[in-house]
Amino acid sequence: MAKRIRINWKQEGVEKTFLEACVHQITVNGREGSSLKQASWKIVAENLKTQHNFIVEQRQMKNHYDFLKGKFAAWLKLKNKTGNVYDPVTNSFNLSEEEWQIEMKSNKYVEALRSAPLAFPELCCQLFEGSTSNGFDSWGPSSTLPHPSEEVNEHNLDGMDVECTQVDSPGKGVSEESSIRSQKKEKGEKRKHKATLESQLIEVVGDIGLG
Repeated sequence: MAKRIRINWKQEGVEKTFLEACVHQITVNGREGSSLKQASWKIVAENLKTQHNFIVEQRQMKNHYDFLKGKFAAWLKLKNKTGNVYDPVTNSFNLSEEEWQIEMKSNKYVEALRSAPLAFPELCCQLFEGSTSNGFDSWGPSSTLPHPSEEVNEHNLDGMDVECTQVDSPGKGVSEESSIRSQKKEKGEKRKHKATLESQLIEVVGDIGLG
C-alpha cells in the first residue's frame, strides 16, 4: 500500500486559491449540506493543480474545509466577545493566558486560532455564512429560513472591508415580529367587531323607541 503524501496547505497562495474557488463554486452551484457538491470539489481540485501544481483529494479538501469552518466559528465567537478583545489591525486577540486557557477548553479550534490568525477572514465570511452553528446565517429569497434581524459587524483588515452579518438567536427576528403583528391585528379586529355590535344595538333600541 502506497504511503499517503502529506500535503502542505501553507504553501504560498494555496489557501487563498482554495477559499476563492470554494466561494465561486457555492455561488454558482450552491451547497450540498454544509459543504460543496461533488462536482464542485473536482473543479476546486483542478484550480489548485493548475495554479499551484497542488495535488489534493476530495477527502483532504473536505477535511481542510471543515477545519477552516471550525476555526472561523471560533474567530467569530471571540471577535463578538465583549471587551474589545479583537485587534483588526493585526487580526489577533488580546487575551490573557488564563482567558486563552478557558476559551481553548470550550472550543478545540481556539488553540489553532491562537497559534496562527485566521487567514483571509473576508473570504471565510463569504464561504461559511449559513454553514456554521454560531449564529451565522445566509438569507436569500430562496431560503426556507425566516429573514434574520440583521446586526452588521464591520472591521477593516489590510485595507479590505470585512462585513459579516450576525443573526439574532433562534426564536427572535421575523417570527417574533409576525406574532406581535398578528396579535395586534387580532385585537384591532375584535375592537372593530365590538364597535359594529354597539352601533347595531343602538339602532335597534332607537327603532323600538320610535315604535
